[in-house]
Amino acid sequence: MIDVIRRGRLVVAALVAGALLVGASPASAVSRSFFGIVAANHPDAADFQTMGDARVGTFRFQLDWRNVQPTQGGPYDWSSVDPLVENAAANGIELLPIFYGSPGYASGSHREPPLGSDEDKQAWKDFVAAAVERYGSGGDFWQENPDLQPHPPQAWQVWNEQNSPTYWEPKPSPKKYAELVRITDSAIDGVDEDADVLLGGMFGTPSRNKGIYAWRFLKRLYAVDGIEDHFEAIALHPYSPNLAGIRAQIKLAREKLKKAGDGRAPIWITEIGWGSAGTPGQPLSKSPKGQEKLLRKSFNLLLDRRGKWKIRRVMWFTWRDPVDGTDPVGVVCAWCGSAGLLKFDRDPKPAFDQFRRFAAAS
Repeated sequence: MIDVIRRGRLVVAALVAGALLVGASPASAVSRSFFGIVAANHPDAADFQTMGDARVGTFRFQLDWRNVQPTQGGPYDWSSVDPLVENAAANGIELLPIFYGSPGYASGSHREPPLGSDEDKQAWKDFVAAAVERYGSGGDFWQENPDLQPHPPQAWQVWNEQNSPTYWEPKPSPKKYAELVRITDSAIDGVDEDADVLLGGMFGTPSRNKGIYAWRFLKRLYAVDGIEDHFEAIALHPYSPNLAGIRAQIKLAREKLKKAGDGRAPIWITEIGWGSAGTPGQPLSKSPKGQEKLLRKSFNLLLDRRGKWKIRRVMWFTWRDPVDGTDPVGVVCAWCGSAGLLKFDRDPKPAFDQFRRFAAAS
């Protein structure tokens, strides 16, 4: 069973007193970090200021190894990451970095984990350790920026949607993912043993062509001996056209946790969302009012059930639409280009106002 108290942060910090939210359940008294945003594109300083004004609590973003260390054995380049960390901290927003991606020298594909050789594994561990040394508690970044109030990550996420062939090539493997979690945990522990390890967010129902449903992936992951000692919480992306699908996915995941003897494990919802373009034939593409309605209903559901389901955070995908309304993450996703709370020109959608009302109560 996961020793949830081993690193002592996820369980205690999530539930604190707060004001009641107009239009939301009285159960909405949560810490500011509960409601977060996923960045499909790199937000700028103006975006972060708006996030801060809206009391966004957590900013989830990719720490892409390919971008940080493009040359084998070369120096780490944090120039694309530092502004994100600085702007988030300046606006009181907590960080949730995702360790993701392989450079060409460590794997055959960006989306294939670096597990092919001991050399590749060690290079990944070195990258992870370097990131924690820079942005973790007492890290170099905070020492270099003494005027900033430090907001080091409380948790580090390992990969993204590892149960889907879209993000894990050549095909998802719970056994290989367990290996990646182990070596990542080892690297993090070597720098900051108090930091938490969060599993990558699992898409509930990826394509049946090589994809593994989230709850089935969890079952197979827990079959790997001792893996529960290497992470503190799981993460889900329970995308669904309606609330019934969200309920079903979370319940199935909790069922697998209980059967694995890990019923106390927290769940982070590190992505949830709908588009606003109303694209015909796309069940996750709604009208602007439909997007707002589903945000309100899903957030109320997750607040109401957060104790029973042990929900620790909820993060909306995504902050702002791309310039041309196309998919901002480079994968096949017909609704992602309109999933932002803001249009590209920063004109707020109805969903933004609803998000802000929820966050204001934290």
